[in-house]
Parts: sequence; C-alpha cells; structure tokens
Amino acid sequence: MRFMFIHTWEPHERNEIAKRRMENGMMAPKGIKVISEWLDTQGARQIVLFETDSAKECFKWSINWGDLGKYDCFPVVEVKDDKATEIS
Repeated sequence: MRFMFIHTWEPHERNEIAKRRMENGMMAPKGIKVISEWLDTQGARQIVLFETDSAKECFKWSINWGDLGKYDCFPVVEVKDDKATEIS
C-alpha cells in the first residue's frame, strides 16, 4: 500500500532537522520503501511517498522525528488519467 508522509516544522526547528538528517538519514523503518521525496522551497515541509505492508510503519517513522514538527501520514492511490477514471 502507498502512503503520503508530510512533515511540517517551524522555522526555528530547521537547523536541528537538517543536522539530524545529515547525521542519521531519513530514519525510515525497515518495512518502508521510499518511492520519492520532496522538500518545499520555503524550507519548512518534507513530503515523502512510500510503500509498506503495514500502516504501523507510519507511526514508527513519526517516533523518530516526533520531537520536531507535525506529521500527517495517510494512504493514497494514484490517478492514472486527467478525468480520474483510472485509479490504481
């Protein structure tokens, strides 16, 4: 199943997030396969598309970063055409 993980933080948390990321990587649990990652140009949000067999992995991941920022994690489906008639 695919999930969207959105991590949003306050400007004063940016340096600590960058430091932790450079030292430890994404810290995604072993059950997560990252498909793609984006950072917004304002420097206050990370968006990750990933696959996993269990929604529990979202919770495990947020624990690694739980002291910095806010997290949203939810299942998503891909829309294959502009009329949304084909969804996978």
